[in-house]
Amino acid sequence: MSIQILDCTLRDGGYINDWAFGRKTITSILDKLESANIDIIECGFLTGMVQDEDCSLFNSVSQLEAVLPKRERNSMYVAMIAIGEKELHPSELMPYDGKSIGGIRLTFHKEEIAQAFEWARIIMEKGYEVFMQPVGTAFYSDLELLQLVEKINELNPYAFYIVDTLGSMYRNEVSHRFYLIDENMRQEIHLGFHGHNNLQLAFSNAQVLGKIQTKRTLILDASVYGMGRGAGNLPTELITQYINKNIASRYDVTMVMDIYDEYIAAIRKEYEWGYTVPYHIAASNVCHPNYAAYLINKQTLTMKDIEKIIQSIPEKFKILFDRKLIEQLYTQFQSRKIDDSKAVCEIAELIQGKKILLLAPGKSLVQEYETIMNFVEAEKPYVISVNFVDGKYAMDACFVSNHKRMDIIGQEIRHLRHIRTILTSNIPGGGEDCLYVEYDRYTNPDEMISDNAGLMLLKLLKRCRAESVYLAGFDGFHHRYNGNYYSQELNFRVNESEAYEKQRRIREQLRELSKGMSITFLTPSEYEQGGFDV
Repeated sequence: MSIQILDCTLRDGGYINDWAFGRKTITSILDKLESANIDIIECGFLTGMVQDEDCSLFNSVSQLEAVLPKRERNSMYVAMIAIGEKELHPSELMPYDGKSIGGIRLTFHKEEIAQAFEWARIIMEKGYEVFMQPVGTAFYSDLELLQLVEKINELNPYAFYIVDTLGSMYRNEVSHRFYLIDENMRQEIHLGFHGHNNLQLAFSNAQVLGKIQTKRTLILDASVYGMGRGAGNLPTELITQYINKNIASRYDVTMVMDIYDEYIAAIRKEYEWGYTVPYHIAASNVCHPNYAAYLINKQTLTMKDIEKIIQSIPEKFKILFDRKLIEQLYTQFQSRKIDDSKAVCEIAELIQGKKILLLAPGKSLVQEYETIMNFVEAEKPYVISVNFVDGKYAMDACFVSNHKRMDIIGQEIRHLRHIRTILTSNIPGGGEDCLYVEYDRYTNPDEMISDNAGLMLLKLLKRCRAESVYLAGFDGFHHRYNGNYYSQELNFRVNESEAYEKQRRIREQLRELSKGMSITFLTPSEYEQGGFDV
């Protein structure tokens, strides 16, 4: 068997940073991959959308030509057209002239097979090599796969792929499909494998395929440090090193490592990808990893919660991510209708005639500790913490709306018997002494911040006729996970693209709430910016 490596860092890796690598970085990565002797290099997407030149999204092959190495090139250069995603119609392609890319990777879903073959013929007529990549090969039955192979034989493209879209295929499933295709597909057509690492099997599956005895050429897709959406991909540095040691010394792995050191390591500090338990759960239930990503970003659920929600996704919605569906399933899972009138009356009695101090776990709790305790000493407020407990802050009560936080601090709360526990109805097993309030009643319609704990507590206090509320530790978000909380144990990573938008929307909600009760920031907060005067 002949094995080729296709590096897709600039295309698949672009899902991580919105393809904003920078023009110099793109050209440097392509040049270093060429120097590393990578067989096939994917430059990015070909898209009909107008894009910044600093992104690895291109609207023409001539635009692509400008970033390719300005020297003799031995690698094959390709780009992807994804039907239904940032697509560029093949009729807009200039005929192949040998100066730009030499191949087009064409991805398609089951319902797009006819369109894919029509587009492939146009691309081939223009002189480009075509890589046919059916999304979610695991979802094709043997019969459907054989029927597709028949069409592939008629088309005779450069390559046909096994695409483990959801990272859910074990070695026996991968090898079964390989043998099925290998036995029935024309020998000159290359057979590719695009694996994802949801079950940490991309590398082992690649090794399994590499050991199969066949005269066919195998293409293995990889990216530097496995950079790619969700659990990521087969790492280029691993598979090239493996081939060097076990098959033939062909690749300069140090050049691949240079790409990581000079470019990818910095991106990794800003963005997260790679194996996680939620992605494992998604793959085990054979569904799109974005469902897991959505639930992870909520930062309110335990692993058991995430698994229950993913298991509730209807079969027909598993392959393609449906944001509205997962929003609905999340809301349904959290929803627990209860009559909380008795609890509201009791809370109203506890705070009656008192100033209220709410403590969120921002870093300012430590930085402004003396200010906070002086206020407590002077004003004797009713002190309520939000999703955390710490005895040194003289807390009277703890409000918890987040099951994940409760899972962490539950035992500590039970030991601090003098602190009243106020739980929203989505939190199970709080005990007889807890005051339960209805979760749904205190959320707000803005999906991005619908169950923000601080806002939920303020809405509850407003219902309890609170007049004067002081906020400490409500610092605001920072996308770097270690920049938000006073305690390392409380830190969860915050998605950068959403952090500041959440901040803006929370600020707007605070303005609305301040119309019915006095809200004062006792410690510095990002929520005070932009003229927020309460």
